[in-house]
Amino acid sequence: DIAFRGNFASADEDLRLTDRRAGRIREGTEDLAKALDGLKLGRIKTIVRAGTDHRVAVVLRGRGLSPEVTDTDPHEAGEAILESEARKPEAKATAKAVNAFTKQAYKVLKDHPVNRARVAKGEPPANTVVLRGAGVYPDLVPITERLHLKAVGIAGVALIRGMFRTVGMDVLEVPGATGGLDTNMTAKADAALGALRKYDLVVLHVKAPDLCGHDGNASEKIRVIERLDAMMGGIKARLPGEIVIAITADHSTPVALKEHSGDPVPLTIFGEGVRVDDVLNFDERSMAHGALGRICGQDVMNLLLNASNRAEKYGA
Repeated sequence: DIAFRGNFASADEDLRLTDRRAGRIREGTEDLAKALDGLKLGRIKTIVRAGTDHRVAVVLRGRGLSPEVTDTDPHEAGEAILESEARKPEAKATAKAVNAFTKQAYKVLKDHPVNRARVAKGEPPANTVVLRGAGVYPDLVPITERLHLKAVGIAGVALIRGMFRTVGMDVLEVPGATGGLDTNMTAKADAALGALRKYDLVVLHVKAPDLCGHDGNASEKIRVIERLDAMMGGIKARLPGEIVIAITADHSTPVALKEHSGDPVPLTIFGEGVRVDDVLNFDERSMAHGALGRICGQDVMNLLLNASNRAEKYGA
């Protein structure tokens, strides 16, 4: 199986994108995914599942497939959907199947009842799918075995919930956790605090700031950060004394860029016994002067294990 991340998107008859997220479609995506699920591309079968909002997962199933293919997502409205190309000779059949999927998906979706209804309401149709990030299911040691932690994740976005499950974490379903700007942060915070009675590690994910970055909406991003600040204040006020908290991000999405960037992200760790420094503000510029310095993401869990007195000692 070769899996892809994808978007339901809007395109003209020349397969040129008019809206990369189909107006951030939120309804009808299950029906659109079902219409594409099971498409035959020669001897290759497609498996299609709707994700959160405009997001979709596509799996190609067949013999001799390879993840060494390029994306079809041009990442910009006004650009034509890209032809997938093989990075290695053994991936030519996969690239051919991806390109066939692009064409068939448009044929199936362009007159779908969901899209006819959207066009009638003046909304952009979700009449195509753009793909990126071809990969195979990783063979990972579960976190319960690798770090000896019972862990759970809370997220509104299907992709993040899938990542939790891939590393052996449980997933809490929280009513109101939508993965959008309307997500119920209070409900997610309450669920996280409750989970601490049962789990060693609780990961709480909030997607909203990233959405504002992609939309270039600075004022809304400020409001989201203020809501996050209030959520964290509520968590801290009710936090058991022995708990250690880390606050960070997995990537930066600058409003000016409207896309992910490689800029470093802030990280703060606090709890009883955790050493403090002179930084008082949680922002990129202030935290560049913090005691943690610049570290890699793979170092964070070791820091948390140490701060919570769970680190495995070597030769001690």
